[in-house]
Amino acid sequence: MKINNNFLLNIFIVVFLLSFTSCDKQLDLNPISSYSAGNFYQTESDFDLAVNGTYSILRSLYNGDIINTLECRCDDIQDDPINGYDHNYVHRFQNDAATPLLTTVWKNYFSIISRCNLILDNIDNCSFDNEENKDYFKGEAYFLRGYAYSQLGFLYGGMPLLDKTMKIDEIKTIARSTQSETFDFAAQDLKTAASLLPEVWSLEYLGKATKYAAQGILARLLLFQKKYSDAKPILENIINSGRYAMADKYGDCFLDEYDNSKEHVFQVQYISGDIGQGNSWVAKEIHEFAVDSLFPWGGTSGANLVSPSLYDAYEDGDLRKKFSVRKGYITKQGVVDVVSIFFIKYAQGTIPSQKWDYEVNMPVLRYTDVKLMYAEVLNEDAYVAEGEAFNIINAVRRRAGLSALTSGDIATQEEFRIALFKERRVEFAGEYLRWYDLVRTGTAVSVMNDHFSRSDEGGGSKFEMKDYQILFPIPKYELEVNTDESCMWQNPGY
Repeated sequence: MKINNNFLLNIFIVVFLLSFTSCDKQLDLNPISSYSAGNFYQTESDFDLAVNGTYSILRSLYNGDIINTLECRCDDIQDDPINGYDHNYVHRFQNDAATPLLTTVWKNYFSIISRCNLILDNIDNCSFDNEENKDYFKGEAYFLRGYAYSQLGFLYGGMPLLDKTMKIDEIKTIARSTQSETFDFAAQDLKTAASLLPEVWSLEYLGKATKYAAQGILARLLLFQKKYSDAKPILENIINSGRYAMADKYGDCFLDEYDNSKEHVFQVQYISGDIGQGNSWVAKEIHEFAVDSLFPWGGTSGANLVSPSLYDAYEDGDLRKKFSVRKGYITKQGVVDVVSIFFIKYAQGTIPSQKWDYEVNMPVLRYTDVKLMYAEVLNEDAYVAEGEAFNIINAVRRRAGLSALTSGDIATQEEFRIALFKERRVEFAGEYLRWYDLVRTGTAVSVMNDHFSRSDEGGGSKFEMKDYQILFPIPKYELEVNTDESCMWQNPGY
């Protein structure tokens, strides 16, 4: 169900307002601290605008930057030898601290943190007609800040932990924490958010973060840290809420007519109409195709190519393959390409009037992911032949048109673990979760170097991943702004 309310309209308004009140000269850890709290944060409506404006940064991130950072890092993407865009350097592990893409991602997540701190610093000074709304706004701010810190910690390692609005000189005295401390900070924010947010919003505000969105992102963070026993009751709470269900068809997870359905625990919201709120990533996923029914507006010269290894990872008869990826296309010049592979899974809904304005939302947390995380937790707790973990993975496979797995196919805990992550790869292809899974399973270096050894990947062993590249470098720009090496320093190896 696509939202049709003042949520996205308020996002549009507040982005316009913030464009005149931000300050580029501020350290990007706190890029809008010059925003006049005394002039703006006075009414309930002000906080409504401020919170919705903070969501808008997610729209920017998921229109390319964070996807190019996460998706291109993994073996689901093939090197494009023709184009020298940032995401190609990320894929080749040839990026450095000056790579603009990584700076943009850093800035955007810290912009979220800054805006959340402004909201939390000022909200108790305002009287609300409905005090419950105040808790909701706080919950959204804690959710967004916790999500931003969980992402920053995963991408760059330990972060300076900012829990209030500060001036530049104050920020420069806050030293980087460890990655573990950063995750703990994010986890606490997400727990606080879950305690304040509603279980469900009214239709007018459909698409905002809920209690279960906060719990789901928290569970994902806990699994990354292998805290399975901590994640288990959280995942059970989401499952037992009865508010979510797997979509009947795999394709329904990615059609705009099913946005905000029970399959989706949290999505980044988009709406078409040529008002600057549309999803442009759909067109960025493909090269400049000749006009066809699926891509009447074509794509871009710097699209991501899907790797043959992902294409071959689908089992025979897997319905997800035809919906998710496409091999071959005709260029605008009429050249037939029968080799290149592209993601098409977000392009099969409503066709907009121009290519940067698709309606479809981007998934952040699907209920299928919640279920598969729960299957993982159950298996890590104890392998049980034909147990609930088997039921979950087989439900996912049945929807994909595949046969069920039995204890005859996967007879041990390790075999189940391997089968589960194989299933995750094809289920979430193009959903920027593969790199996350490679890192948390400790297989990133071996998988990526095996990937680079393929003859169809840069000619074979042309590229290499080193151990330290589990983390991205701290952006050069940030190190130039904050030169105190006792507070801000580069990650090892860069």
